[in-house]
Order: sequence, then C-alpha cells, then structure tokens
Amino acid sequence: MATQDQPSREDADTGPGTGKRVAMWLGSLLAAAILLVLVSRFGRIDLWPERVVLPRPWLLVAACLVQLPYAGFRASRLRFALDRVVATASGGARRRLDWRVLHGSGLISFPAVILLPFRLGELTRPLLLTRAREPGVGFTESLSAIAVERVVDGLVVVGMLFFGLAFADLRVDDPQSLAYVRGSGRIMALTFLLGLGLLLAGAARPAWLERVVGSLLPGRLGRRAAAAAHRVASTIAVLFDWRRGLPFLAWSLIYWALTVFQLWLVLLACDLHLGFADAAAVVAIVGLSIQVPGGPAQVGSFQVGMALALGLLTSAAEVDAASTFAAIMYLLQLLGACVLALPGALLLARARPSASEIDADPSLSAEHPVPSDPA
Repeated sequence: MATQDQPSREDADTGPGTGKRVAMWLGSLLAAAILLVLVSRFGRIDLWPERVVLPRPWLLVAACLVQLPYAGFRASRLRFALDRVVATASGGARRRLDWRVLHGSGLISFPAVILLPFRLGELTRPLLLTRAREPGVGFTESLSAIAVERVVDGLVVVGMLFFGLAFADLRVDDPQSLAYVRGSGRIMALTFLLGLGLLLAGAARPAWLERVVGSLLPGRLGRRAAAAAHRVASTIAVLFDWRRGLPFLAWSLIYWALTVFQLWLVLLACDLHLGFADAAAVVAIVGLSIQVPGGPAQVGSFQVGMALALGLLTSAAEVDAASTFAAIMYLLQLLGACVLALPGALLLARARPSASEIDADPSLSAEHPVPSDPA
C-alpha cells in the first residue's frame, strides 16, 4: 500500500544546492534587467509614469473589490478534480475537500507563483495540499489537477487573444508587432492543445498508461512510477464526468471573465477608453508574456507584455495614461495576492487536524495508508 506523498528529509537532501539557487536567482535578475531595458528603450510605456493619470479613482476601488471573487473562483476550481479523490479514499465518509484547505492553499500559493522566478511557485499549492493530509490527496494528485488547470487556462488565454485581436480597436504603427503577437499565439495554442491531448489520452486509458510507464523503467522505480502515472490519470479522468467537467470549465471561464472585467475597470479609471475586447487582448498578451522567464515577482516579463499590448491599442499621446495603467495593474495583482495570503494562512491553520480529530478519524494522519495502487 502506498501512503500519501509527504515531503521527506531525503527529498530535501536531493534538492538544488546553495550554488544552484544563487545561480538561478542571479539568472532571474539578469533576465529581468534585460527585459526592463528593452521596454524602456523600445516600448510605448514608461516603467513608471512621469504623470499619474487617474481621473476616476472610484473605478480603481471597484477593481480592487473584484479581487475577492476573482481569487475565490480561481482557488475553488480544484474542487472538481479532488472532491472525488477525497470521497473514494475516505470510503464515503467525506464527500468534499475541506473548503478551508481548498481556499487557504490557493490564497497562499498565488503570491508564491508571482514572486518566485521561473514559476517555481507552482509547486507551492501541491505541497500545501499534501501537508493538509486530506484523504487520498497526495502530491501526485494535487500536481496532476493543477496541470489540467494550467492547460485549460492556456487554451482560454489563446482564445481570448484571437477574440481580442479580431474585435479590438487596434492602432498598429508596426505591422510586425501584430504579426509577432499572432504568431506567438498560434505556437502557444498548439503547445496547449498538445498538452491537453496527452493528458486526455492518459486519463482515458489509465491502465494502458500504467503499463507503458512500468515497461519503460526498470524494477522498483518502474513500479512506483507506474503507480504514480495511474494516480495522475485517475485524477484527471474525474473531469470526463460532465457533472464535474462542465462546472470546472464554467468556473474557469468565470475566473477569466473576472480577470478581464477587473483590468477593464482599471483601463477606464486611467482614462483609457478601450472596450471589453481590448481588455481581453491585454489580458491574453500579458498572460502569454509572463510565461517567458523573467525576474522575481514577474519583473520584466509583465512589463514586456504590457508594452506589447498597449503598443497595439494606444497612441503616443496616451503614454502617461498607459504607463499609469501598467504600473497600477502590476501593483494590483502583486499586492492583492499578498494581502489575501494572510486569510489563506488563517484558513489553513484552522483546517489542521488536532490530535483528538486524528484519533477519531485515522485517515487524517500522515501515517494512515491511503488506498492506492501497489508500488
């Protein structure tokens, strides 16, 4: 019987050494510096506005309030993949993932994804979910559910890109910039479609995937990898059930609609009279841009995306308004995520099982075996 994935001392010892960590951070800072220089020299926005343009501050307040439902929908999507895992592992005693664990792990992981370079923060939520000791929810199950989220998000972002560019009021001085954005969108669309196809193929035939992985790796390593592959496929296969798959897609679309709506409010607050399609194009271009390795807190990659998007949608006379908008959006997404991490930490602390609760329900214990495939 395999137990839930738990971070071990052995795993910690095999992590990157101090020298590699220092090199990674230095490389990240260098990439950020290069990207910021490119934006300052060739972009249509200033890194910080010379004159702040904010004639409608109440719309900025409204945009800040949108952060609450935005974060809630983003955090809750994992429920549709992990609820059945919890129900199966607990023998029906539990029907859902603890809502405090669901939202707490999400709220804490969002700033980690933003702050850490090279998207290393994506590992934060699987680790938090594993430490929460929810029945059946180990690192493998958490990571596979998040992988589905990211692939679906990528396809939605690419869809918004082509929708936005089709209906936005473009002010293109350099047609090559537009061609570059569209070409990048096509490449990302193919990448995410390939990823989705691989995930769905494995989920449709988990036993076949388990045999293939087991045959590729020898001995005990092959058996463990095969069992992990089966668990990944089983987690993803939950979304084939329309009662879970459709709500997952609906929640994802609402989350991205709130993202566009929030950004549109900030556009109007900064006196940039752009439409909803324009806002969708900005969200998509920035969303694709931050996939490029930049500095900590997405420094550099975020500004490159904003410079590309606003270069297509604004004129040279609007540089102060555009620069104000870019700076506010950067601070809003960063500070908003960091502020909401505090209630997230409180939720996780309250969800941690006590000794009496573990005695009453042994499935909450880290040592309690969870039904799984033999490794």
